[in-house]
Formats: sequence, structure tokens, C-alpha cells
Amino acid sequence: MSAPSFSSFPASYSSFPGTKTETSASCTKSTTHDKHKGERKKSRRKAYVRGHPTSTSDYRKDNTSPEGDVTSKESSRIYYFDRNGDPYNVQYGGLHAGDVPKYRLIDRKSILGLSRAWAVTHRTGKGIELGPVGQRKMRSLTDPNARALLLVPPTRRVRQAESAYKGGEVEGYLRLPSSPSQDINSESYRSITALKDDAQSGSETTDASDEDSGDESPSQGITLTAHQEKLKLLEQAIAEEPESTVCWLNILAHTLSTIPITSKNAFKARHEVTVSVLERSFATHPPNKTSAILRIRYLKAGEAIWPENKVKAEWEDAFKLGGADIWMEWLEWRIRQAENGVDGVIEDAVRLFRALGSDDDGELAKLCLNSNWKGFVERATGMFQAQAELSFGAPQALDGLDWDTQMQYLDSFWESEAPRFGEAGSRGWAAWFSGSRTDAHFPQSQRAEPMIDLDPYRQWALRETQQGETYFVPARSDSTDDPYSIVLFSDLRPFLIPLRSIVAKDAFRRTFMSFVGLHIPGFSQTLSTSALNWDDRWNLGHLTRRSYLDALFHSDASQIRLPTESVAGVIVGREKEYGDSRGPIKSWSSGVIRTLDRIEISKKGDIKAAMFGGEEIQGLDHDFIRRLFAALRFGPTDVDWDCLTLAFEAAINVMKALKLSRSFLAQNETLPRWIAHAQLELIRGRLDNARKIYQTVSQDPGFLSLPKSSDLYWCWANIEWINGNSAAALQIVLRSVGVAGYGNIATLRCKRGLDDVIRSEKDWKDREGWIKLRALLEILTGREVTSALQVFDDYREQQREPRQESLLVASLLFLYQYGVILKNAMAPRLLRERVGKAMEEYPSNTIILGLFLEGERGQCVWGRVRGILGEGGPKTKDIIRRLQEVWIAGWERGRWSAEVERTRSGLGAAVESYRTMGSYILWRICIEFEIRTGQLRTAKKLYYRAIRECPLVKELYLLAFEQLRSVFSGKELSGIGDTMAERGIRLRTGLDESIEGWEGQIEAAGDWDGGMDEIEDNARELRRLMPY
Repeated sequence: MSAPSFSSFPASYSSFPGTKTETSASCTKSTTHDKHKGERKKSRRKAYVRGHPTSTSDYRKDNTSPEGDVTSKESSRIYYFDRNGDPYNVQYGGLHAGDVPKYRLIDRKSILGLSRAWAVTHRTGKGIELGPVGQRKMRSLTDPNARALLLVPPTRRVRQAESAYKGGEVEGYLRLPSSPSQDINSESYRSITALKDDAQSGSETTDASDEDSGDESPSQGITLTAHQEKLKLLEQAIAEEPESTVCWLNILAHTLSTIPITSKNAFKARHEVTVSVLERSFATHPPNKTSAILRIRYLKAGEAIWPENKVKAEWEDAFKLGGADIWMEWLEWRIRQAENGVDGVIEDAVRLFRALGSDDDGELAKLCLNSNWKGFVERATGMFQAQAELSFGAPQALDGLDWDTQMQYLDSFWESEAPRFGEAGSRGWAAWFSGSRTDAHFPQSQRAEPMIDLDPYRQWALRETQQGETYFVPARSDSTDDPYSIVLFSDLRPFLIPLRSIVAKDAFRRTFMSFVGLHIPGFSQTLSTSALNWDDRWNLGHLTRRSYLDALFHSDASQIRLPTESVAGVIVGREKEYGDSRGPIKSWSSGVIRTLDRIEISKKGDIKAAMFGGEEIQGLDHDFIRRLFAALRFGPTDVDWDCLTLAFEAAINVMKALKLSRSFLAQNETLPRWIAHAQLELIRGRLDNARKIYQTVSQDPGFLSLPKSSDLYWCWANIEWINGNSAAALQIVLRSVGVAGYGNIATLRCKRGLDDVIRSEKDWKDREGWIKLRALLEILTGREVTSALQVFDDYREQQREPRQESLLVASLLFLYQYGVILKNAMAPRLLRERVGKAMEEYPSNTIILGLFLEGERGQCVWGRVRGILGEGGPKTKDIIRRLQEVWIAGWERGRWSAEVERTRSGLGAAVESYRTMGSYILWRICIEFEIRTGQLRTAKKLYYRAIRECPLVKELYLLAFEQLRSVFSGKELSGIGDTMAERGIRLRTGLDESIEGWEGQIEAAGDWDGGMDEIEDNARELRRLMPY
């Protein structure tokens, strides 16, 4: 019986059992192939000219294997390649039923009718995979072996060429030769000479190289990876300087980079590596134990792996070093432990107060501690009120008495329940002491309107939040039924300190303002007694207010913006829209920007006060803050405090600020007060009024001999220059040093006079004003902008921090005004390069960040902006920088959805970092981020981690009852309420009292989360999405 003949199979039937190949078929095939060889070439060329084969046979002809063996020729006629593909395969997840080929397996590897050169390599539920017999099967990306290969370190490296590009760079571009042949001919004789020299030198060194090659060991041929080479360099640096703290921190960071934060058991592994590296640093150089940063890193890492008794012993040993930084970190550790709740933390704080000295550094550290009582509102406010009465309102008759006697008199005033510091109707301790001592009536605070919600859990949380924001002042015995809202003087006495110096008193009043919610940029850095400043973990509580959260995450973050639009039937790209580059966060060092200075960085270039804005004052008690400003004033000569008061009033109402400024001028007319009044007129938008003030004051010779005259001339010349009146600005600069006339001689005399004034000026902020006038003179006399920048650079090298940062910001703002606002001819890269270097040096300065974003606006290069969002960089990111990155993700309208994962990754790295993991502010932002993106279950997981790291922050606990109510059951919320009570957190109303006797649908719907299976959860979601 002969085999049947099928037209779909080739002439060879070697795959059939019991059959042999007929030679006649192959002969006929060879003859036909030779006969029509020319015709096939013509038809193939004609088909590919059109861009695609004309028929299925052309596919078979075009894809014929070039090998000459019979097997490959036979197998190439069985199939053809479809290079275009079917897009419906992706849409429907598989081939159409009519396109699936029919086959029959023989001995589980071969296919009936197919050559033996092909076999089945893999079988799936819907089909099979074919491959040549005897060849190695390539691994897929999902294969575990392939993933293991990806983790293998590279054995070869791409090295950079030693010789630089021979053409060189010209203004950031590589020049390409216009005629290559001419360049080659002109260098031909040199290349010939070089070849001869190389040949001679090569023949001379051949023998030496052969001898050396025999002595080489096998280990010298190993190529080190980039990580190993950097580690080798760091080891060499440590060998040279074992006492360098920076070197040990660098090698620690480089070692930790090999352990990703998201990997399994990364938390424990990273802490073990940290302890090992730091123990090595202590053994290599024992004096390293006295380094505060190394010791704190060592102790914080040991908390995760050591037993509790060893941790306590290590902290007690660290106390021998002394210093406020060690004590503050110890208190942070005790707060995280929360062994005895609030009472235990108070005992630890009393021990810290006793351990710190009575010098200025100890006083500043204690003030730093006072502002850390954000969670205990009544007691914290009482501390500040009692300290303010003692430092600013003490009777003069008690000045010579000892400390205990003064405390007894202050106790009598406190127990009289008279209006205290900052309260309405308060006359102060001195007035009460000198008067008849009749108890004044305490004015009732404005009661908050009750908030109504159907869910009792949510209503209870809203009531707790609202009452905490409204009733933050300690109550009196006859005004409340809540005994916990009454603060006794015995509870405050251990925390009161004698403030003797003016510096300490000024720091206290600014701390008081920061506590009530009025953030002063750069002030917290002045409280730090060393270079280790981690206070931003808790002293930036204003960033968790609702106004800041809305500004950080943008109101249109959830909206998806289409990249294109149709205009008259034509698809065109949309114009990119950006937000305000200044952002809601304000951060710079103290003194970089004056209180009433203006920062003109925005899309429209409008004028806005630098210090306070709408976000800073929203939700604050304005009347209470006004009374504090008035009571904490040193006197009529307290100009800096008056300027801060005017900035606060200007953020509320500029007209009221001008009225208050006139009252200050009536008390004492000084040059800084007139400058402040002119700046208020500029904020109001009255340029002519400000110009009149400058002209009038400059004509009085008595003012010009006083300090701060450089501010007068700079502010006046700057507004004339920005408004296009360069001639008037030049006259103001000449007039500042008493030079009259025009011409080159007057200019030279002015330059010499400014240089002399700069060298003789003692106050660094006044010196900065003269430097800016000197740089402006270069521009007004027709010089290039680079010469003006050179003036800033020359004087900046002679300064130290924060003066260097102040001059750098001044130079960048000067350059921005010259090129962007005034639209002078300037290479854009000049501003971008200088701002980029400044970002590396001061990554948390929001003014520099705003200039950086302005330089990238409309450049269509998001990579530069994305580069500052990564985890690389020489400096560890602080809280401000982390929050800036959250805001930058939505700076370009419609890009928020594309940057969600990147932002989530950055926040995830932040909560695992030793620098920021203990900040309740960062945890609050992380949870809010997941809520805004709709990932409530992820937010719930973060919630439990947050209350573990920050166990005494009431604000974090209330999130489960408000925004996360839908993913928490009633049983879980009751358990959280019990935990708050056990830890001693201040509760104004018991949770059990609020939900007693309540049963509703919300509770029944909320309980499904605890007992519902995941399968039922998915089934509910599928039913919700039907029929889509």
C-alpha cells in the first residue's frame, strides 16, 4: 500500500513510517528550479518594489534557507514567515480558530508530514512550539534561569576612550568637519609618521612585554566592576584618613547600595551591615566613637537587631560624650518605644532638661524640645505661656530674687486663672503683680460649630480634630467639665528655664510662633548646636494642614489630559501647561531672604512676598498671633520683629499692614522702617509711592550715614532696572557712593568706591547689598553679564555659610531678572548650568528649585527634572526635599499619572531611610498620597507602619476614622481607640460614648473587610464592572 498524496505536503515523505523518498520527485524539482531561476528573480524584484510579496508562494521563495543541504530545502517549503502580524491576536489574546494549523503528533516529538529536522520543543494548553533538532533553546524572560543570569555581575565593561574628541566642544556642541576627504589628506603625513614611530617602539618593547607576561598571576586578569572599583577607592581613602567621618559615611552608603530597600529582609540586612561597618570604624580609629553622627547611626541601626537591654546600655554609654544631639535622639527613641505612654515620655523629658547645661547651647536645645510637644496641645501651649510670662512679663521687683522664689510668685499668678500670655484681655504677670491682684475674668473662647456626619466613627474623629484646633489654650476650672484641659503649674515647672541672653529670648519667641503654626523659613537651623540638624522630622507640622496638602498634590492631579487635540480636522499637540515654579514649600537658610523681600519667579512674573503667603496663614488663629506679636516685642527699636509682624499682616491684608507700618514710623522713624514701608507699597502694586519714599529718604543726609543704606539704594535701583529705566538706575548706583556726573571717569570712581565700601562693611547682609550694586553697575555700563557674575563669585569665595548660600541665591535671581524678566540676549544654558550646580550644593533650597524649573519650562526635556527625583546624589535627602519631589511630579499639567510610580518609589525609600523614617510628617504625606491615588488598602498598610514608628501622634491615629474609614471595620476602629487610650493620648470624648447604641448600614458594610475572602472580593469587583 503506497502512501497517499497530498498537495499540501512537499515531495518528501520521510516523516511517514515505512516510506522512502523518491528520487524522481527531487530530480523534477531540481530541473524546474534551474529552468525558472531567472523568472523567479524578476518576479521577486517586482514584488518587493511594491513593498510586499505578491502571493503566499513568494513568501516561501523569499524565506528559503540559503544552506545547501536537502533537509533545510525541504523544511523551508513547509512554512512561511508573517512579518506583519495580526493585531487582533493582541486584542483577543490568541489566534483566530481558522488560523490555527491542524497537526498530529507522532512519538510525542514529531509531526505528521513535517521533516525530521523539526521537533516539538515546548507544549502548552493551546499549541506547541517547534524548533530545529539539535539546537539550544533560548530562554524566555519569564524563565527563572533567565532571571538568574540577569543578576550575574558583568564580566566585561565598556570603557571610555582615553583620547577626547579631537574636534573639541564649541558652546556645548561638537563640530563636525564639512569636507572629510580634505581633513584626511591634510593629516596623512602625520599618520604615516605615527605609524613608523609606533612600529619602532612596538618592536623595542616586544621582548620586555613577553618577559613581563610570564610573571603575571591569573588574578591580575580579573576585571573589576564599577562597584568594586569605587569600593577600592573608598578603602584607599579610609586607609589615608581613618579619622574622616565623611569617608566612613561614604563607604557605608556605597555598601548599602547593594541591598535594595524593596528586597526581602532588607530592613534587617541593612541594619546589620550598618552596625558591622561602624564597628569597624570604631576599631580602626577609636576616637571615631566621639563623632555624634557615627554614634547616632550606630545606635539607630542597633535598635533593629539588638535586645532591649543592650540598646539601653549603649545609650547610657553614649551619654558620656555629652551634647544636645545625643540627648535629643535618645528622647526620640524613648518616644518611639512608648513604654509608659505620655507619662513615661514626660519623665524622660525631665531627665533631659536636668542633663543639659544652662549655657546658650543648652537653652536653645531646651527650646527645641519645647516645640516638640505638638501632640499635647493644652500642656504645650501652657509651657509657652508660662515661659513667656517669665521671660517677657516678669515684674522688675523680682529680678534679684532666686529661682525658687520667682517660681512661687509665678505659681500664684497661674493659679489665679487670670488671662495669660496671648489671651484676650491679658495684662501680663507684671501688671497683675503690681495691681490689686484681683482675679480677672477669663474670656470664653469661640466655640466651634458641631460637625454632623452619619457615621459615628467619622463624626467622633472630626470633632476631635476640630476641638484640638480651636481649644488649644489651657481652660479654667469654671469654663469646662474636662479635667484634662486644665493645666496645673506643677505640670509646667520642670520645663521652665531662665532665658538671660537676647539671642535666647529671640529664639524663644520665634519658636512660639512656629508652634502656633506660623512657619519661619530657616529658623529651625539656628536652634541646632552642631552640623547634625534632624529637627525637620517634627518641626514642620504646618505641612500637614489641609491647605498644604491640597497644594502639594494639586487639585487637578486625578485628571487625565490628552496630549493631542483636533483643530479643523488636523491632529496637533497641546501646549504644555505648568504650575507656579515657586511651589507651596518655602525653605532656605536663615538670613538668605529678608522678611519683606519679593521673589519674582512665576509664570506671569507677578510680585509676591517671600516669607508668608496664603498657605502659611490659612487655618490659623489670626487674633491670637497678633496678640503674640504685640506682647513679644522688645520695644520701639525692635525692627526685625516689626518687619516680621508686617509680613504677617501683609499676607492677610496689605492695607492693614500699611496702617500698622505708619504706626511704627510714628513711634520711631528709622531707615529700615522706611524701606519696609516702601516694600509694602511694592507688594500693593504702587510703584510711584515706593519711588517717592526712596527719593524722600535719600535726600535726608542723616539717614545715609546709618547702616542699612545699601538696602535702600539696592531696592531703589532694582525696581528702576526691572521696569526698564536703566539711566535712572545708573544714577542711583553712582549716587550711593557720592559720585556725580556721567562718563567713564565717574564709572571708575564708582567702582572704586563700591569696592572700598564692600571691604569695610562689617555686617554681612549690608555687604551683600553693596555687592549687588557693584554687579548691577557692570550691566548698566554695557558690560557682559558674565562680568557681573564674576563679581558675585569673587566675593562669595571669601564668605562662609550661610553667607555663601545668600550670595549664590542673589546671583541667580540677578541672572534670572537679566535674561528672563528683562529679556536681554543671554544663552539659556548659562542660567541652567549655574542653577544645576546650585541644586547639587543646596538641594533643599526652594528658591533655587524654582529657578531650576523655570529654566526647564518649555524645553521638552523632562529628563533633567526627572534626574533630581532619583535616589542618587552625594547628600541624604531631608523632609523638605522629599516633599518637593511629590510636588514636582504634578508641576506639568497632566503628567501626574505618569509619575505616580516614581513618586511612590521615592516615598517608599524615604520611610526606610534612617534620616526620615521617624518623621510623622513624612508618614502623613505617604498615607495622603495613597489616598489621593485611590489605593486605600495600601494606605491601610502604611497606616499600621506609621503608628508603629510614631506611636504618640494623635493626628495619625485619626486617619483611620476619617479618610480611611471605608477600609476599616468597626471592630478594628474600636481596637485602635483602645490603643490610643492605653498609650495615654489626649482624647476629649471617649469613643465608646460616641458609638454607644448605634447600629447602621455603614457599620454592616464596613465589617466585610475583616472576614471577607479574597475570592469573594474579586467576584464583587467583577460584578461591578459587568458588562464591560
